[in-house]
Amino acid sequence: MSGVGGSRDLERAFSSCAELSIDLSSVRWHRAHLHLELAHGADTDGLVSALKEHGFGIEVAPGEHRLESLSDREQELLAQLAGGLQLKEAARRMGVGTSTAREYWERAKRKLEVRTIGQAASLWTRARR
Repeated sequence: MSGVGGSRDLERAFSSCAELSIDLSSVRWHRAHLHLELAHGADTDGLVSALKEHGFGIEVAPGEHRLESLSDREQELLAQLAGGLQLKEAARRMGVGTSTAREYWERAKRKLEVRTIGQAASLWTRARR
């Protein structure tokens, strides 16, 4: 979203989300651009209409943006796990201890909102096609 000049614009954008009961997974604001990552199943069309009414420039980019929130090490671990390795073997290949790899996994799991390695691997594989 472009044309976000300050706190009033941010307030209008967040008010639009609240009015439509839209949960946000992530928000980034940089140089008059606001990136809103919506929770799964959000009313994207309704939000786009509301924000356009406020005069904001809108670009909708569907996809698995949650993967972008992963650190390099979390992505490296996820790639290893999606390739079929067990956590212990992935840790060895990454040159870290199993407890460190487990911490990477816990962070990635939280960020991706998944419970299992299989769910995370599915997201990773779909995004890499």
